[in-house]
Amino acid sequence: MKFIQKTNRLIKASLSICLLGLSACSYLDVIPPAQPDYDDTMKDEATTLSFLFTAYSYIPGTNPFIYQHIENSADEMVHPKDWGVEEQQMLFGTISPSSDPAKWEDIYNYIGYVHYFMEQLELLHPVGVTEEDKNQYRAEAYFLEAYYHFRALEAFGPCPIIPAKVDQYISKDDIPGRSHFDYCVDYIVDKLDEAAKVLPVKRETADLGRADATICKSLKARVLLYAASPLWNGSFYNKNWRNLNYETPGYGTELVSSTYDKTKWDRALTACKEALQAATDAGYELFDIETANAIADRMKIPLPFIPGLEEDTEKNREFKERVRMFQYLSTATEGDNNKEIIWGQIVSSSGLGEVNPNISRMPERSIKKSDGSWAGGYSGWAPTLNAVKRFYTVNGETPENDKNFYPESKWYERYYEGTSSPELETDGLDKEDVKNDIIKFNVHREARYYAWIAFDGGQYSPVMVNNQPLWLNFKNSNTNGYRPGLRNVSGTGFLTKKFITPDLIYNTSGGLSGSRIRAPFIRLAELYLNLAECYAALEQTDDALKQLNVIRKRAGIKELTSSDLSTMSLTEWIRNERFVELYQEGHRYYDVRRWTIAPEVLKAGERYGLNGMTTDPSFEEFNKPTLINQPIKWDNKQYLAPILNSEIYSNPQLVQAPGY
Repeated sequence: MKFIQKTNRLIKASLSICLLGLSACSYLDVIPPAQPDYDDTMKDEATTLSFLFTAYSYIPGTNPFIYQHIENSADEMVHPKDWGVEEQQMLFGTISPSSDPAKWEDIYNYIGYVHYFMEQLELLHPVGVTEEDKNQYRAEAYFLEAYYHFRALEAFGPCPIIPAKVDQYISKDDIPGRSHFDYCVDYIVDKLDEAAKVLPVKRETADLGRADATICKSLKARVLLYAASPLWNGSFYNKNWRNLNYETPGYGTELVSSTYDKTKWDRALTACKEALQAATDAGYELFDIETANAIADRMKIPLPFIPGLEEDTEKNREFKERVRMFQYLSTATEGDNNKEIIWGQIVSSSGLGEVNPNISRMPERSIKKSDGSWAGGYSGWAPTLNAVKRFYTVNGETPENDKNFYPESKWYERYYEGTSSPELETDGLDKEDVKNDIIKFNVHREARYYAWIAFDGGQYSPVMVNNQPLWLNFKNSNTNGYRPGLRNVSGTGFLTKKFITPDLIYNTSGGLSGSRIRAPFIRLAELYLNLAECYAALEQTDDALKQLNVIRKRAGIKELTSSDLSTMSLTEWIRNERFVELYQEGHRYYDVRRWTIAPEVLKAGERYGLNGMTTDPSFEEFNKPTLINQPIKWDNKQYLAPILNSEIYSNPQLVQAPGY
């Protein structure tokens, strides 16, 4: 995306001027102090845009599927126990007001930065910047103000609303405290509405990444969906939580409404319909097989290996093409004709190279180099057994509910019966040897499973090993398996392949090449699922199924009818579809909380994997459901992230989240 590349260059030039003072420990100090050269920040159109683009620069930092972030502490996967990354504080229940993994300071610093930009825009008169330009820039600032406030709202709950630049000499008694949740929602939605009136429907290629009206409406739909959900619509876990000193206009000291309000779902439904209509009118479409095939043909990427589909038939080829389509869905750019991503960014990561900041997801030993050493990733994103069970079979049912799938008693048996797994040579992995250890659980699954989930005996990539396939063997300590003292292994028996570009290649020198990562913040599939959820909440079953089936049809699985609601309820189908389709895109953390099912799915003793933390296990030892050996726990205080103690102490209006 050209805008993001341009932004990164401009940020380097502008940060030294524009971000002075943003490291303050309190959101009191969110405005850079006056500097004698601030006139230079908006002397012309280029410097004004540089100033504005810097206001966007925290958005990649909140990207949960590229960087370490609190959203990664849901039930989709685990990191290695000893990594000690920030999200593990929430996962292990050790999160406290002494740390800030949810990034309170960063969020409010950037809100302050946006306000400073708007103030300077009114005071200065940049050469070449017209009033129409200024209207556009103001609208983008409104969007960013709404976005950053929403980041605070979803992580911390009711949050302080900062509507304008804060006087750096403000008294403590005048600092705003938390506003009522519904008040925050209205403020955010109003800003998005104002921005959408001015911004273009869709950005041209050179400006992709900047806010537009479709992005505003899509984010508004998400905000109102969250607000209508049980946690914030009558089922908040602590009925006594209130402000002590600060009052929200019209709400007093109340922070969360304690009664259910159906009109919140009506409002969310309207917003979700408008967002989907706006997106389709703007030309957004679900990514498809034909588009993916064109990319693969250009890059010369072969079809993946799928167990049970060795025979070269038209049906098998179509299935493999669908698998490859889902691999490209989350990595292809607009230049590749990807029309599904409504808001996203190409992301690079310093120290790991611009090609693949997702190296932490990849197997630790991916290729043996010419000098005999290994190159690879950190085996750090391991799906839980609970997570991979949620993906469907080819019949469109979950494995335990599919009467035509293997019974659970057979899941962990070899699929290729009558074979055994020979000892593997330490200098390479042979396809015929490795695939013998594929279990029945990993066969006859849906396309998204093979696109995004890696398993023992399977193919991680068709070209990663110097243009040859990478085959996985998690049972051998000389290859991808656990060995004593190994830090970079999660040991669930699975790894993720989502956001791993199909053309990623290690050469024998250990060099890595391939396409850069495409990170979606909002994509069209979410809008269909948001709308389905609203219809279901309002008991409009047929309409809910219609939206849900759009996503299932693209996945190549059966479309649901009312008769399928005897297997799972409509709500369960929708929630499971969100899990699968939006897997590891940052939604699950908030979904389980807003649905108030977090105590059930995030509690201790709930997450299982296979027995991948044993050195050189036998086939039978490895393929045994095993409780993940991490100090995972749940306490209701984990519904919300805590505010730093320093903020509570400096602001008498603030109250801490319950339980901290």
